Formats: sequence, structure tokens, C-alpha cells
Amino acid sequence: MQGIVKVEKIVFGGNGLARLPDGKVIFIPYTLPEEVLQIRIIKNYGDYAEGEIEKILEASPYRRKEPCIYYGICGGCQLQHIVYPFQIEIKKEMLFDTFKRIGWKEEIPLERVIPSPKEFYYRNRLRFHVENENFKMGFVKRKTHEVLKIEKCLLGEEILNKVLSQLYKSTAWIKLSSYSKRIKIETSPEENKVTLIFWTALKPQKEDLKEILEIKELKAIFYWMKGGRPEGPFPEDSSYGGRRVFKNIDGFFYYVQPGVFVQANWDINLAIMENIRSWKLSFEKVLDLHAGMGNFLFSFLPNKEVKKFLGVDTDLRAIEDGLYTAEKARINGRLDLRNISAMEALYEAVKAGEEYDLVLLDPPRGGCKELMRLLPEVAKKYIIYISCDVPTLVRDLLIFKDLKYQLVKLSLFDMFPQTYHFEVVALLEKKG
Repeated sequence: MQGIVKVEKIVFGGNGLARLPDGKVIFIPYTLPEEVLQIRIIKNYGDYAEGEIEKILEASPYRRKEPCIYYGICGGCQLQHIVYPFQIEIKKEMLFDTFKRIGWKEEIPLERVIPSPKEFYYRNRLRFHVENENFKMGFVKRKTHEVLKIEKCLLGEEILNKVLSQLYKSTAWIKLSSYSKRIKIETSPEENKVTLIFWTALKPQKEDLKEILEIKELKAIFYWMKGGRPEGPFPEDSSYGGRRVFKNIDGFFYYVQPGVFVQANWDINLAIMENIRSWKLSFEKVLDLHAGMGNFLFSFLPNKEVKKFLGVDTDLRAIEDGLYTAEKARINGRLDLRNISAMEALYEAVKAGEEYDLVLLDPPRGGCKELMRLLPEVAKKYIIYISCDVPTLVRDLLIFKDLKYQLVKLSLFDMFPQTYHFEVVALLEKKG
């Protein structure tokens, strides 16, 4: 079935929203607001439909030829056909639209919208599926479970693409890939090197690892068979135990094991630190409930007013990295990092009658609804909520509002150019 429609807006998820002649909503990928399209309906769900472009009748002035040869087939990017400054405008509208759609009725105190300094080549890590039969490394094709062979990703830093191209030529890696299902390559920016970690069903021979390490950009290799941690580093004398090295806004160095979470766009990560610091909040005790390797927690260290830092995370290796980083920097006794869950940390604080002036939340996409029962007894002044998923953020902010926390400031950071994803940082203050 065909039809002609005009796109109203781009919604969270990256699709254009238009209406069929009968008023039914239809979602169409790779579109822009105000475009007039001849479309084909590919699926009808009753109250809405999905479509695809057959012909662009009136193109947006913000449309461009997508730079990536895989765009439209790969499921990774949704906005490459849009010039970058307009991607930022679209994400701002997505933010406001999501707040209103989920039921936020008050003013949205958006303070800043921060674009990425790099619209391409910004990711410090790439993870690929490995398909053994015909040797390919890649991402899942859009709307399928099939792996698309990727030889260059325009989102990954240049050095990652250099390593990727050499892996395709490595006879040792071609051999090892027969037993592997995933591979992750990650930069160590302060060393201008790359670490490689792969998941394998068979223990690799040391001579194969040695051959792969002939790739001059590689610092270290790890492999994961089973258990709580990977084997490595190879070579065994790799600097800092094979850890990646990052630097924050104060010139403070982080040391992070391969596979431990680090924000993918480090420039934007630093911009978030700068933005939080610009708020000039006054606090003496900080609790970071999703501390990871101490990313945001360490950025508060120069604040001499703070007497206690507590960071918790369920990832033991991330906590190990935080402790290693603290030891390398000779940090004094104000800092405490523990391998426990956010709920356990809150429960212990309530049991001990302990309160914190500032609580940091940086949860996974599911948000932190389960923490709400205990948070009000612990977070006595400020909550900073860092979110990569706006719908769950708004859901949680509505709950916080009922718990007497006021949304004071909001900032949007384009952590993920060319995709519909972005990061939002919210400041909440307890009232009464």
C-alpha cells in the first residue's frame, strides 16, 4: 500500500512521525521534519503503522548524503542523513517531546545543549560480533539478527579502525576467530594505543597472541573463556597491567582494565564534569551509587570542602580499577570504594543513620525506580541524575517530584552523534 505523507517530527528512536489520510500515525526511518514523501506501508499494527520511503517529493534543506557505506543496512546509526547542527536541534525537540508525552507538566529547566566536538570518529571502543564460517566482524543488520561485515566504522576513533583493518589481514586472528564470538577493541588515549579483548571457546596459543601483537597500535590482548575475569594481559609486562589510561579535566589519570565501562565519547564525558562543576554546589559528603571506576567521583576530589567520598558498584573489576587509580594518585583517606549494589549501599546508610549532601545516580537504561524507597532517607540535599535513556529519566523524575525533590537544572549532551541517543544530566534539590 502506498501513500503521500508529510513528516511532522523525529521521535525518540530516530523515526519520522507522519499521519496517513485517515489520521493514523505512521513511523518512517531516515526522514526529516517537513519532508513530503511517497511511502509504502510495510507493517500495520492497528493503531499505528510502519513505512519506508519510496520517493522524496520535497526534501529538507538539512538532508545530506550519508557518509557511511553501511548506513541504512547497519542498525547502529539513525541520523547520518541529517547535517550535524540540525541533529542537535532534533535531539532537543526529542527531549521536550518525551517530557511532555510522559506527563511532565512543569517548565523544563534546560540550561545547556552541548554538541560533541567530533561528529565522527569519537567512540573510544567498538564491539563486534564475530561470525566464524565466513570470517566477518560486524554489527547486527537493522531489524535482523544477521551480522553485517564492517571494515570501517565512522564512529570509532581512527586508531580503532587501523587495528580493525589489520585484524582482517592477521592469519593468527583469522585462526582464533573460528572459536570466538565477540571482540572488543578499546583505546588507551593517553598512550595512543589500543587494547583488544575477545570471548573464546578455546584457549589460544601464545604464539598466535604474539603474532597479533605485531600490530604496532596494540598495547595488550586479553581473552575471556569463563569466570569473573579475562586472561591477560599479553604481553605480561604490559603497562599498568594492560589498563587503558584516560585523563580528566584536572589532569588526573584513570587506569581502566579492558572491558570495564568507560563513557564512549570521552570529550563529552569531560564536558559533563565541567558542567557539574559550573553549578558550584556546596556539599561535604558524596555518595555515588553507580560509581564504576570512579569516573565522576574522582572529578570532585579537588573540592577540599568534601570530607567523605563513597562510591559503590557491582562490577568488581571497575572497583579494582578505582582503587588502583586512587593508589597511583596517592589519594588520602577521604575516598571509599566498595563492591556492593546501590540498594545495599542505601540500606547500610539507612541502618547507620547516615545522610549525604550529594548523591550521584548514573544507572543503566532501566533507571533507578527500585532505589526510590530508600533514597529520600539518604539524599538530604542534592541528587545528580545522569541518564542515557530519556523515557526512564522522566518516569523517575516524576517519582522524585512526589518525593519532594525539585528539578532545578537540566543539560543535554550529545554523547552519540549520528544516532538518536544522547545523555541528559539533571540536578534535583530536596525541598522542605
